Amino acid sequence: MFKASGVNLLDVPPEQVKSWLDSFDTVISDCDGTLWQHETAIEGVVAVMNALQLRAGKQVYLITNNGLKTRHELWQRAQNLGFELPSEEHIISPTQTIVDYLKQCATFDSTKKVFVIGNTAIARELKAAGIESFGAGEADQLQPDDTWQQFVQRELTQPAAAEHVGAVVVGWDEHFSYCKVARACHILSSNESCAFLATNKDEVHRYPKFAMPGTGAFVSAIETCAQREATEMGKPNPLVIQSLIDAAALQPERTLMIGDCPKVDVAFARNCNMQSLLVGTGNYQLETLCGKQLPMPDVYLPRLGNLLPYI
Repeated sequence: MFKASGVNLLDVPPEQVKSWLDSFDTVISDCDGTLWQHETAIEGVVAVMNALQLRAGKQVYLITNNGLKTRHELWQRAQNLGFELPSEEHIISPTQTIVDYLKQCATFDSTKKVFVIGNTAIARELKAAGIESFGAGEADQLQPDDTWQQFVQRELTQPAAAEHVGAVVVGWDEHFSYCKVARACHILSSNESCAFLATNKDEVHRYPKFAMPGTGAFVSAIETCAQREATEMGKPNPLVIQSLIDAAALQPERTLMIGDCPKVDVAFARNCNMQSLLVGTGNYQLETLCGKQLPMPDVYLPRLGNLLPYI
């Protein structure tokens, strides 16, 4: 109806907005910057998401590239903020997508361990699925008066060490280091059957006064030295909703994707053949898209709470 027009729904007649609402059965919404900021729900979003589900009868899912919490922990956060989701099955998170992928991967040997560059949520999700891992949350750095040659001799020359690893998983890691890159490079270069996964490839996290390296910065370093490309377990890779499509839980052409980032959320919608709604509560507003090489959303709202009168 509004294909890639970037129209502000506040400028559209109410009858047309309601007709647009009828064009989808399922809603998938990004979380950070769209529904909440840190631990606080954005004004009006809880009422909108609950109304879409309980009043309009839409299937509602929350999706995030944040690998700092397990799917269950994210569901608990949503519940605490007032979102009435039936179960954690309505959370799409990279930690759970990693587990699902490894379980279905024909080349992954479940008797082998997973090397995690990232936080302990990834390890907790793997452990719950019966998959052993190591490295998560650890500050892996050179010892005092150590050299990289000594590190290699001590850590990377153990007999068949790389062959005991079935996957390397990279997430956001505040302890990212030379040692972790060296270990990942060694494993991936020495073991072609080893899976290489990333929670996401978001290059930077932007805040009002500064920008911080995202997981994509870490992934790029390892991809460069290992000369292998990581499979992304988050948006905009359509893989993350494939299980829902296979289970007939949603039809992409009758699904609305809501998000605050054109490069990730709108691109994800396009990759999946879904409709897209961009909200201006993140780092992008409709007027800032002009002249930039960014995907244009189908529709736009300054904030998701603006949608409530139409539901």
